[in-house]
Parts: sequence; structure tokens; C-alpha cells
Amino acid sequence: MFNDIWIARKSALSLARNLMVITMVIAVGTQYSVITAEDHDSSLVVVNEYDPFA
Repeated sequence: MFNDIWIARKSALSLARNLMVITMVIAVGTQYSVITAEDHDSSLVVVNEYDPFA
């Protein structure tokens, strides 16, 4: 979990590029987390999405 959105976005972008998977930054209360597209659920609030193939 990240408190700073900038750090969460940077981590998500790095993971997307290194693992070649789509990653997403989600909001969880007042914090942020990074997940892969496989873990996405419709109940989650997606802040940013990073696609390494785009």
C-alpha cells in the first residue's frame, strides 16, 4: 500500500514494463495499491491503468 499517488504510479509503470502485464493503481480508502489486470474486480476504483503493449 502506498500513501503517495506518485510513488504508486511509478511502481505500477515499472511493474508493467518489467513483467509485461497490464497493471492498475487502485484506491483503497485513503491509500493506493498496485494490482495486475488478472486481479481486477468491478468493485475496485481504478485510478490509473498501464498497458506495456500500448
